[in-house]
Amino acid sequence: MAIPRQKRTLRILCFGDSLTAGYYNYGTAYEPYKDAMSTKLSKAFPNLQIDTEEDGLSGDLVNNPGGRFLRRIEKHFPNKDGAPSPYDWTIVLGGTNDLAYQFTPEKIYAALQQTWAVPLSKGCKVLALTVPETGATGPAKERADAKRNRLNDLIKGHKADNFYSFDFNAVFPYFNMRPEEREKYWDDGLHLTADGYMLMGEKIAGALINIIMPPGRLQMNGERTRKRKFKDDDKTFEEEHGDDAALDHGYIVVRRKDLD
Repeated sequence: MAIPRQKRTLRILCFGDSLTAGYYNYGTAYEPYKDAMSTKLSKAFPNLQIDTEEDGLSGDLVNNPGGRFLRRIEKHFPNKDGAPSPYDWTIVLGGTNDLAYQFTPEKIYAALQQTWAVPLSKGCKVLALTVPETGATGPAKERADAKRNRLNDLIKGHKADNFYSFDFNAVFPYFNMRPEEREKYWDDGLHLTADGYMLMGEKIAGALINIIMPPGRLQMNGERTRKRKFKDDDKTFEEEHGDDAALDHGYIVVRRKDLD
């Protein structure tokens, strides 16, 4: 009897504050986005084992003193010479609380760079999320928008090996949502509902899918054998020889609907 082929593991750390923890309903319930993200990634990459870990601390700041982002993330990456990263990806979202405490975008960005540097130094890829808007109105909204937009521009403009950014703010608005959508996905103008965190996870998964397997790069190294039509998809792919549990050999099936 053939021995089942062991799946390659894709290990992801979801790191941040209350939005990473999935805080809603005044902190009486939590729905971390990692769960919906894992589900979508597993559907997109059926030959991979998706392992996710969430470290979200409500109210935490990126800046120190006052915040514990740097100390917290250092605990996930042993400071030993030659020690490999325990994760393939670290997703970082932070800055919302810092903006509320009137830290400047430049100071928040500098602290985020220190946070990103920890996983990057271990060979782990980083996906940095931009800070979403809040439900603030009036003069406070104008000031908050200006600072948040400046911070997000700094995040999106950052360049480093193995560093990627995802404009979460652009794909998950507050004011530009239809009222019925806002009611469904936003809890209190700052945090999301359970449905909101599920949608957040799906959006982040879509970003990761596009990075790991960009559109137009569905074919990888290997000998072509035949064309195959996959169920529930409208895309024809080339099937190839190789180890389909590896990202750099064989093929990985990515369904077009999982990219949306």
